[in-house]
Amino acid sequence: MPSLILHVDETLENIFEISAVKAIEKSIIDIIQEELEAEKNNCQIIWVKSKIICSNYKIFGELKFRDKETRNIDKRDKCLKRIGKILQNKFNAFIRLRAFSIQDASITALDIVN
Repeated sequence: MPSLILHVDETLENIFEISAVKAIEKSIIDIIQEELEAEKNNCQIIWVKSKIICSNYKIFGELKFRDKETRNIDKRDKCLKRIGKILQNKFNAFIRLRAFSIQDASITALDIVN
């Protein structure tokens, strides 16, 4: 499940190149796998072009994942810091990241594949 939604201010869009985004995604997924013990196929990163008007934080991200005993505060903190460092190095912008753990009992999920 780990899902990272990144809202990126449209002023940063000229920095986006598909090859660079793929490399960033791979690095972030590697971090999520390592820090949160997630399965690669369960990780998803969604990039959303946004208009961030008043905030100085030009990238805002929300990481959601299933609650597990091994995903303690230290692991979550380290995960966010490592992801933030990658984004800051690439985009040279202020980054705001949040992490939310969700208990299995409150999740209903559906995947449809062809």
